[in-house]
Amino acid sequence: MRRLILLATVVAACGDNLDGPPELDAATPAYTPWTLVVLPDTQGYTFLYPDVWFAQTRWISERAAERNVKLIAHVGDVTEWNTPGEWDTARRGLDNLDGVAPMVIVPGNHDYDVSVFRRSRISQYWSVAALTASPTFGGLFEPDRTDNSYQLLEINDQPWLALGLEWGPRDAVLDWAGTVLDAHPDHHVVIVTHAYTYLDNRRYDWATHGNAQRYNPHNYVGVAWPEVNDGEEIWQKLIASRPNVDLVVSGHVPDAGVGRLSSEAAGGKLVHQLLADFQSGPMGGNGYLRLMTFFGDRIEVETYSPYLDAFERSPDHDFVLPWAP
Repeated sequence: MRRLILLATVVAACGDNLDGPPELDAATPAYTPWTLVVLPDTQGYTFLYPDVWFAQTRWISERAAERNVKLIAHVGDVTEWNTPGEWDTARRGLDNLDGVAPMVIVPGNHDYDVSVFRRSRISQYWSVAALTASPTFGGLFEPDRTDNSYQLLEINDQPWLALGLEWGPRDAVLDWAGTVLDAHPDHHVVIVTHAYTYLDNRRYDWATHGNAQRYNPHNYVGVAWPEVNDGEEIWQKLIASRPNVDLVVSGHVPDAGVGRLSSEAAGGKLVHQLLADFQSGPMGGNGYLRLMTFFGDRIEVETYSPYLDAFERSPDHDFVLPWAP
């Protein structure tokens, strides 16, 4: 009941292009709740605090059945320096998640060699062979790299598509992603990418806000990333004209590390866009996860640390979003 009371104020605060949240039915439709687990930037854990990372992945594995976890998403910056040692640590944690639920992992800017165009070790440790062997595998942008991929799931007898996009995706990647979404118009869609929503509850938008929004992908343009797209560009080029995206999750932005907005796409489709990045906290973020539980009339969002065995209950970390299957 507490969550439903909070709904109106929370959604109104986070939305754009909205007059207010839709009314919720008095009776929740028959729908089996399920959970999406979001792993925010883990660079501090794989670099300095591996026990925190292992606590996260063990907890997900141990609680997956209880929570009915259907999807796991890592929003990038798996590592701090893209070194073999960090990736070895990352892989040890990922081993805990093998077979637990379909997973989408995307590279963040820290997962690349900044002196070489789009070179990352992610495909060595999140391999093409492993990904293509998954029964939910959908496809890759590049046949020998896992930077951009998608998976096809069935949840509550409904089709879902989980799409992972590289840090500051190139135009060619967005074109590919558009063909994927257009080929699956009846699917619910979750998009996972590293840099999209900012702390001000708006999308990254270099053309409008420039350096006022720190760490925009356009700030990093150079040898490694001569071409990038930020959140607003992803929205305009990929999402706004299509009616099947439900959710965008991202990280990248430290400090407070949270932000959210809800925007209408084509056909009035409400798209929730959530930032979570806790790397500025103690021990690289104290192991906080985002737990997003889908019900027949809402998404309940919680922030929980298996390492501390503690929930963060402030309004920026514990809230409800309207949603319908």
